[in-house]
Amino acid sequence: MTIRFAEEILLLILDEEHGDLPKSYSEHLLDIVVAGAVLMDLALEGRIDTDLEKLVLVDSTPLEDELLDPTLAAVATGPGDRNADYWIARTAERGNEIRERALARLVENGILETDAGGMYFSSAVSRSRRYPTRDGHQMEEARLRIMRVLFSDEIPDPRDVVLICLSDASGVLRRLLTPQERIRLRERIEQIRKLDLIGRFLLPAIRQNQLAAPAPPAARPASEIPEVKGLPLLGSTLSMRGDLSVFFARRYRELGPVFRVRALNRRLLVLAGPEAVQFLQRQGKAHLRTGNEWLRFSWQMGASKTIIAQEGPPHVRMRKTMAPGLSPQCLHERMPDFMRITRSEIAGWLQGGPVTARSALQRLITRQAGALLANLDMVDGSDDLDRLLGTILDVEIARRRPKWWLKLPRVSRARKSYRALFEEIMAVHERRRSSGGASNVVDDLLDLHRRDPRLLPEEDLPGVVGSILIAALHTAAYTVVFALYEALKRPQFLNAMRAEADALFDSGEPAAPPLSRLDVTNRFAMETMRVYSITPAVMRRVTNSFVFGGHTIPAGADIVIAYGAAHHLPEHFPDPQRFDIDRYTPERAEHRAAGVYVPFSAGAHSCLGKGFAQIQIALTLATIFHEVDLEMKPPGYRLKVSYGLSPRPADSFRFVARRRRERDAAPTA
Repeated sequence: MTIRFAEEILLLILDEEHGDLPKSYSEHLLDIVVAGAVLMDLALEGRIDTDLEKLVLVDSTPLEDELLDPTLAAVATGPGDRNADYWIARTAERGNEIRERALARLVENGILETDAGGMYFSSAVSRSRRYPTRDGHQMEEARLRIMRVLFSDEIPDPRDVVLICLSDASGVLRRLLTPQERIRLRERIEQIRKLDLIGRFLLPAIRQNQLAAPAPPAARPASEIPEVKGLPLLGSTLSMRGDLSVFFARRYRELGPVFRVRALNRRLLVLAGPEAVQFLQRQGKAHLRTGNEWLRFSWQMGASKTIIAQEGPPHVRMRKTMAPGLSPQCLHERMPDFMRITRSEIAGWLQGGPVTARSALQRLITRQAGALLANLDMVDGSDDLDRLLGTILDVEIARRRPKWWLKLPRVSRARKSYRALFEEIMAVHERRRSSGGASNVVDDLLDLHRRDPRLLPEEDLPGVVGSILIAALHTAAYTVVFALYEALKRPQFLNAMRAEADALFDSGEPAAPPLSRLDVTNRFAMETMRVYSITPAVMRRVTNSFVFGGHTIPAGADIVIAYGAAHHLPEHFPDPQRFDIDRYTPERAEHRAAGVYVPFSAGAHSCLGKGFAQIQIALTLATIFHEVDLEMKPPGYRLKVSYGLSPRPADSFRFVARRRRERDAAPTA
């Protein structure tokens, strides 16, 4: 079976730099393009034929192809007197389904690779400009074939004739060529059109259906966006001092997916709920960028720009560079180091006195991340990193503190501490470079700096490296703290997770990321991340106006994407205040609905290390439960949480640890 026209036309359309289908192609146009591609394939396979009057069924035998067979079945059972226009429009009704399945097949066949930041040609295809087909052969990449045919007198393959004519009829070819090239190639394109016997009646129908684009939805002006009722002067300031995800969820149910919130002298425009998440995932690149506050965050981290403040091709290149070093494979390869550090830290809890959960887990997670991501066992420094990050976020992002807060002595000390840590990391990697050894994400960043110092200048390295460590420090460490608290409150879950951990470790050291063997623990962590949304919302700047929730969102507006609101909507998570790990079983799978479960952000800037973090969190919890018994001090303690941009567990959460079993050898630091 060869690659289908729907797949190849999408490869032609794909913006290789930005990793998406350009927004200059409307949903309607994309639907028509893939519908035409499906009918072209059915005609080429001898299943249908067309003339000026109608499209007729020739052979109803299924092709065992999910892109083509639904349309073939519809033609076989539908009215027999309809023309190509009708069947283009009918097939376009499932255009989104066809696109998603075609793109998924391209990924499955190793032609495309994906991350949340986009979809790109795989390394092998990008280098060779050839891709594998499903019959085990290889063929030249579509754009290369088309351009060679257009710019030569070569007699084209019949499939290439169809692909060129389909691209021409749908406007794809016009976007691939410059105006000068279109003029130069006009006669050549006309010659190729005359060779097309398959699509001579389908192509006019494709053009005609493009003209029948639906009118854009009516939209009310931004001035009519509803506003949350608040107190005089204060607005909603007091209400927003609690859990932001819960606050935004209540406003979503009251006012819909778009509303304004006033907090003192700030008026926030909020997009909330699953609709906001889906918009961010599908159209965020075309309409949004990170706001100026993230540039200020980068400056405070000592960089002109970190990855979170980048957009477009530079952002894509940075993500591609960093992705391998933040993958689960990285943890798999360093599992002995991970276990050594984790057991070493747990052993330090056995000195008899109560342990402060937040600082203990931050130290543990920082050591894990430092060793695996930066090749440095960071025994000290987690408190300074946390203080530095928390202050910058409070001042530059949340604006909860004045600017002079950044000049406090403790913050200045934290900056110096991090700078010394960064220089130690650089020294370690310089020694590693001369001696060889497996690379990690810091090695990959340094290699990118050497290859392209304009993309990643030397002055940005401290900020970029720091942002990686800080992300681990907050997301993973806080999640483990919250999970420990919830586990100690719920003995039935604690016992189940302990039994799971014992089964894992009693069979030997885990040789690979063990999520499949830590089902209860993983679901417990997932529910923890739903209840305690570490990143409940993000700020974005509107670059191009759009319609959302029936309102025009104007270019230049600063908006809040409150995706954490979806975690507390009863229509998606029944009884959302209840801690229920069975939400994630295959039978219920409440988190699978589009846009409702977003623990690691969404869109182009979603967390690169989410796969790493999921395993890190689950395996850390499993190791703790296997090694020690924990008791809250005092018994019955109720967790205090301070809320800002993210929930932060209070230092009053403490526990006493007692060893459950002796190991063959004492752990070493």
